[in-house]
Amino acid sequence: MKILSAEQIREADRYTIQNRPIASIDLMEAAASAWVETFLQSLLYSHRKSIIIVCGPGNNGGDGLAIARMLKPLNNVTVYLMPSDNYSPDNLANQQRLRESGIQPLLLHTTDILTLPPDAVLIDALYGSGLNRPLTGLSADIVRKINASGVPVAAVDLPSGMFADSNDHNTLHTIVKASLTITFHLPKLALLMMPTGELAGEIKIVNIGLDSSFIDQQESPHHLQDADSVKVLYRPRSLWMHKGQAGRGLLIGGIGHTAGAVLLASSAALRSGIGLLYTACGLRAAQALPVHRPEAIALDLNETDLPDLVSILEPDAIAIGPGLGTSQASAELLNEILEYPIPTVLDADALNLIAKHRWLHRLGPNHLITPHPKEALRLFGQAKPFEFHQNLLKFSQSSKTVIAFKGRFTRIYTPEGIVWFNNSGNHGMATAGSGDVLTGVLLALLAAGYPVAQAARLGVWLHGAAGDTALLRLNSPESLIAGDIINHLHQAFHQLSSST
Repeated sequence: MKILSAEQIREADRYTIQNRPIASIDLMEAAASAWVETFLQSLLYSHRKSIIIVCGPGNNGGDGLAIARMLKPLNNVTVYLMPSDNYSPDNLANQQRLRESGIQPLLLHTTDILTLPPDAVLIDALYGSGLNRPLTGLSADIVRKINASGVPVAAVDLPSGMFADSNDHNTLHTIVKASLTITFHLPKLALLMMPTGELAGEIKIVNIGLDSSFIDQQESPHHLQDADSVKVLYRPRSLWMHKGQAGRGLLIGGIGHTAGAVLLASSAALRSGIGLLYTACGLRAAQALPVHRPEAIALDLNETDLPDLVSILEPDAIAIGPGLGTSQASAELLNEILEYPIPTVLDADALNLIAKHRWLHRLGPNHLITPHPKEALRLFGQAKPFEFHQNLLKFSQSSKTVIAFKGRFTRIYTPEGIVWFNNSGNHGMATAGSGDVLTGVLLALLAAGYPVAQAARLGVWLHGAAGDTALLRLNSPESLIAGDIINHLHQAFHQLSSST
C-alpha cells in the first residue's frame, strides 16, 4: 500500500470528485460513514458513554459534523465548533444538516466552555492532513486542554496539530494525543514514524472510495507492507529439497558471558528453515549450544581460524553481532567478515564496532544492517526525525546497503529508493533477545538464496507476525519473551504458505 504525501492525497480527492463523478459533500459523507463504522467496532466506543466532538472550520471539521449526526441516534452527542469567518463549503453544509438533525453546535470562543467529563469519549475533528504550520492561539489552547483532561480521544484522519508528512518543524505539545486514529484511505507518513506516531494511538485505515487508478499512477518512495505484499516474495520449498539446497549459514557471536544472544539467533535460524547452521562462538556458548539446540553445529572461536573456516564451510550467508562484544578480538573478526562477498547480516555489537571504528564506508550490496534507534544514532549521527529518515534512505541508495531500522513499523530501506514500513509486530516484542531472533530469521532467508532486500522485507514481516501470534496466545504484552517469537515462527510461515 502506497503512502502518499498530503498534496498527493488532496489531488486524489480532487481527481475523484471530478472524474468519478461525485460531489465533494457526498465524498465527505462516505468518509464520515466509514469512520463511524470503524469507530463503533473499536474498544473505545461504548453506547453508555457520552460523546464530545470538537470540530474545526475546514473539511476535517465537516467530517466531524457529519460523524456527530450519524452518532446522534446511538449516544448523547455534544458538538463544539471553532468560530471562523471562513468555513469550508462542505463544513457549512454539514452545520446545516446537523442543526436539522436536532443538534446545535456550541461555538468555542474560549476553552472555558469546553466541558470534558472523565467518563466521555472525545472525537477530534479540529484539523486534518491539510495542516502545514504549528497550532497557535485558541486552537493550541484547545489541544492542550484536551491532552490535560485524560479523556480518551478518537482522531478523525490525523490527530489535530499533526502534519501528514514531516513534523521536524512542528511543536509536539500542540498535537492532540489520541487513543485511536481512524485515517482515510491511505496511511500518512507521520502516523508511522516517531515521535508523532506515538501520539496517534491505535491506527485504523478506512477506504473512502478515492479513485484507485489515480493512486496507482502516483510515485512514492514510501509503502506499507502487509501479508499480501510479502507473500509474493515467499518461495515454498520443493518436495524434493535436501538440506544442502536449504542453505548453509554461519552465525558469529556469543563471546564471553553473552551466550544467550547467539543461542536465540541459532534457534530462530533453525526455525526459519536453514539447512545447515554453523555457530561460531565463545566457549560458554559452544558448550551450551549442543544442549540447547543440538541441530546447530557449535564451533569454538578460540580454536577456529576464521578465514580457514569460511573457506572450508563455504557459507551461503553470514550473520555477526549477537553477543559479539566490542573487544579488539571482536573487531578483528568483524574486519575479516566485512571483506567477504557473502550476504551478511550485521546486528548488535557488529553495528557498535562499525560505529566505533568508523567503518560505515565499508558497507555495500551484500550487507543487511539491523539497527535499533540508539545503534542507528551511533552510526549516522543526530538529526531531526524526518531528516534522519532521509539520511538513512540516501545512505542505502548510495552504498547499496539494505537497512532494517527496528521499531514500531520497522522500516526497510532499499537501494532502489523504496522504504517499506512493516505492519506486523507489537509492543510485547520490546524485550531482550527480540533483535537476536530477527538476526537468525534473516540469516536463514539469506542462506536460502533470497536477495538481500527481499530477505529483509520477508524476515521482518515473519518476525513481527510470529510476535503477533504469540501475543494472541499469551494475551499479555508484558509476558512475551523472545523465545515466544521463535515458538510461533511456524505459524507466521503458515500464514504465507496457506495463502500462496
